[in-house]
Amino acid sequence: MNKTKALSALAAIAVTAFLLSGCSAVAAVANAQTKVQACASIEKAFTAVGKGITNETSELQTDPKAAAAKITTYSDQFTAVAGKLSNAQVKKTAQAAAAALATFAKDLTDYAAAPNSTKLTKFEADTQQLQPTFTAVDTACKF
Repeated sequence: MNKTKALSALAAIAVTAFLLSGCSAVAAVANAQTKVQACASIEKAFTAVGKGITNETSELQTDPKAAAAKITTYSDQFTAVAGKLSNAQVKKTAQAAAAALATFAKDLTDYAAAPNSTKLTKFEADTQQLQPTFTAVDTACKF
């Protein structure tokens, strides 16, 4: 039952990540990063995260530690992309999403190491925290 809940949580995150698409880049203005450019950078990273989480959903059942390690890698990559943004509005929302994803990855790693109901509850709470942060990026970029 716990694995089913964990898989459902991962699937919800994957769906959220895939909703974040559709932003296109335009020419830069001076040295400032436009909102559209920042959104294009986030779109690529979110697509990678979404695909990665989707791929790890099945691996969570067979090798949860490996799945957690890969999701941690996706989180680290997204954090790096968010840190390079210079558009203040998009950077703020991206960094909030990156922080939520990092917490999710950490708690998934903890759960995979020693599954129990307390860790599952924490992991499920992290899943609920991810969706609003992804939605904020979506709203900022008008995906």
